[in-house]
Amino acid sequence: MTNSDGSSPGLSGAQVRRMIQGAAGWVALHREALNQINVFPVPDGDTGANLGRTLAAASESLDEIAEDALSHEIAAAAASAALLGGRGSSGVIGAQWLRGFASGLAGDADAGAGSLARAFNAAADAARNAVAEPRDGTMISVAADTAAAVRSAEGDPVSQLRVAVEAANESVEYTPEQNPVLKDAGVVDAGARGLEFMLRGMAGALAGEPIPDVPAELGAIDPGWLARRLDSGGDFDGFCTELVVAGVEDIDGLREILAGDDETVMLAPDGDDLRIHIHTVEPADTYAAADAAGRIRVFRAVDMRAQAARTHESQSDPAVVAVAQGSGFVRVFTELGAAAIVSGGAADNPSVEMLFSAAESVKGRDVIVLPNNHNVTPAAERAGELAAAADEPQRLHVIHNDSQAEGVAALTALIGGVPVDDVVSEMQEAMQSVRIGRVTLAARTLEGDTPIAEGQPFAMLDGEIVGAGSEIDEVGRSLAERMAESLSGASLFTLYFGADVSEERAEAMAEQIESQTGIEVDLVAGGQPHYPWLLALE
Repeated sequence: MTNSDGSSPGLSGAQVRRMIQGAAGWVALHREALNQINVFPVPDGDTGANLGRTLAAASESLDEIAEDALSHEIAAAAASAALLGGRGSSGVIGAQWLRGFASGLAGDADAGAGSLARAFNAAADAARNAVAEPRDGTMISVAADTAAAVRSAEGDPVSQLRVAVEAANESVEYTPEQNPVLKDAGVVDAGARGLEFMLRGMAGALAGEPIPDVPAELGAIDPGWLARRLDSGGDFDGFCTELVVAGVEDIDGLREILAGDDETVMLAPDGDDLRIHIHTVEPADTYAAADAAGRIRVFRAVDMRAQAARTHESQSDPAVVAVAQGSGFVRVFTELGAAAIVSGGAADNPSVEMLFSAAESVKGRDVIVLPNNHNVTPAAERAGELAAAADEPQRLHVIHNDSQAEGVAALTALIGGVPVDDVVSEMQEAMQSVRIGRVTLAARTLEGDTPIAEGQPFAMLDGEIVGAGSEIDEVGRSLAERMAESLSGASLFTLYFGADVSEERAEAMAEQIESQTGIEVDLVAGGQPHYPWLLALE
């Protein structure tokens, strides 16, 4: 079908809505099959899950968009939701592809919809620009090949999308010739196949076809290649780290800081938000750089070695998901063996979805969650309900604790090779053997046995207010003395200093506490907000 001038008709908002829902449905159907052929850049078995979660966020966001919204408005809303809720490199590229697609549709102001050729061109450009060093044999190649095919296609949007699907399939089948890793592993690129399935879903939805009931057979990784890759180990060093950072003014400067020699860094802007995806052995440094450049809205880091082991080696020991605030605590939790870190805590509670997706990412039947703040516990427990009802059910064991220092104590007791209930018991006992003190400023006036004025420094011991004063460091020293008196035989203070405390000031405080209590002080730059001083005594 054509318009009177011979051009293809534009897409309506309702049609684009169905297309995005179809894309999400097709990828969801093939989610596990895509996971099983995921080898590049790391065979950690998460491409299907990541792209599926990204498109699910895009599709679900459309429930909030007016029925009469224009095509580019529908696509733009989906892209923004995908960028915020997406995961992994495939998710970032998929979200950017949607963002470019939306910008292409916005070009036809009169019709409220743009040509598919312009949308596919913009989508391919946006996908390529999301990656610092684009590689052939990936989603980037498929995006470029389908854009070229649609540019020369004729007919209505359904016909053009059929051409895109065929071009995508040919491009995917060629990916092993472009990337030797794929050829050695005996598979095509999982992300590239995922983009093909996005397009199949869009074409089918536009044509009114249902999503298939049974996923297509996608093959499997060559077992000999996989065994050699797992044995080599180096590919899995580090964490798949993702952030959404608001208000970044110097994106190029942040890119330079993060990139180094890492080819996988991706930065994808969307309005005031910047989505970052990077593989790094130091997620704490990434957190610190992003925190200095803007305001962290989302932070998640998943240990790729642990993820791969649970995907391909049937590792049975429970993984730990820890909620953290501050680059220092991110470093501590990762060094102690947490398989995933999620940002959040006081005044910044992570969502149920963030906790659920983190648990899902680390895989495994049992996952232990350290909320590290009582306000996070309800979300963690709700995430546990979702995990239990998932297609691949997990059991989330939520430790009830109220500070990151308690979380550290619990994680030091993590042991392998024993039943998960015994692990949880050991972690709970470890927390009970440590006394926790915190110093902060009152957000409001408090009445009671210890009246506190708004803005006044005060101290808490194991969650109870125990004193206040006029000078915050003096309150901290008094708290340390009280803690030492309350626990006979104690041998070590750990003093975590906050984001606004200089190292010199922290060193002085540590010396004073040692002098006053006679107990050794281990000084740690926690970087936590709200609490300049956080003390653990054992």
